[in-house]
Amino acid sequence: MVAEDVLDLDGSGIGCLEHSHRGEVFDQVLSQTELLTRSVLSVPSDYSVLFLQGGATQQFGLIPMNFSGTGPSAHTNTGVWTTKAIRAAEQFGSTSIVFDGSDDGFRNLPDPTNLQIPDEASFLHTCANNTVMGTQWKTLPRPPASVPHICDMSSEIGSRVLDWNNLDMLYAGCQKNLGVAGTVLVIIKNDLLLRSQAPTPFNYQEHASAGSRLNTPPTFGIVVLRRMLEWIQQHGGVTNMALRAEQRAQLLYDAIESTQGYWRPHASHGCQSVMNITWHGPSPEAESEFLNQANEIGFSGLKGHRSVGGLRASVYNAADEDACQKLAELIYTSSRSSK
Repeated sequence: MVAEDVLDLDGSGIGCLEHSHRGEVFDQVLSQTELLTRSVLSVPSDYSVLFLQGGATQQFGLIPMNFSGTGPSAHTNTGVWTTKAIRAAEQFGSTSIVFDGSDDGFRNLPDPTNLQIPDEASFLHTCANNTVMGTQWKTLPRPPASVPHICDMSSEIGSRVLDWNNLDMLYAGCQKNLGVAGTVLVIIKNDLLLRSQAPTPFNYQEHASAGSRLNTPPTFGIVVLRRMLEWIQQHGGVTNMALRAEQRAQLLYDAIESTQGYWRPHASHGCQSVMNITWHGPSPEAESEFLNQANEIGFSGLKGHRSVGGLRASVYNAADEDACQKLAELIYTSSRSSK
């Protein structure tokens, strides 16, 4: 469908790369994409949906630029991306780190009910899924009622049923589960939107008032996002995406555990991600041999992030269950052949 859109968008005779972002055809694309976002993600009516340029890293700066107040911004430091978000927030005011997992290599997440989040915090920032370390909040922290909760959901959006009672804003780079790089989905409660204080063109409220067209939006990314949301809807919605994610991940974690310590998960049990499965072997040589074997049967991209090492399988919504089964078999047989 996207290939067709590039050549002929919605029967207009003109491809999506050529259409004006303020023309009638793209008006319909934008309207349909917002309606699909609200339907697929069950977005309440008192939230605004924005389609912005850039990536999640850009939001690290825009969030404190818009919402830093007299109190500190509160943060859970659970990996590479939250570390960057904290550094960005420090440029706009004081910060309160309510959890820091760096001492143990970000292998663990705390009990979300035990965090001491200041009542005077300007906002709480979390990252739902940590792609590099392979950890994921099963239940997100819940701040005091006076503190807005802002969550980075770039790597799990569309794969998890959302609790909107515990989210004042979420943002997600679309390149993992919802489309292509360069497009950011922002969903923000209108009460929080009114607090936006950044100058143009960084002000969320101005983007909302302009219907995501304060400047030229990422038109191609929005077209792809529309198709991805349709695909999720056609395949059982987010509820089914969440079930499939659990099943795929369990195949891989079970395979790792079956090797009796030859392969070891990086993330601790209880906070292991269903999107990014990370594990280590007995030596760099064993990991290299595994990558060679995987490459021979058609797998790629399984090398772990440089800051963690080891191996990593990213199983986003488009991941094939049969491929996960074959990878699980390779994990098991590679340990047996090495003994």
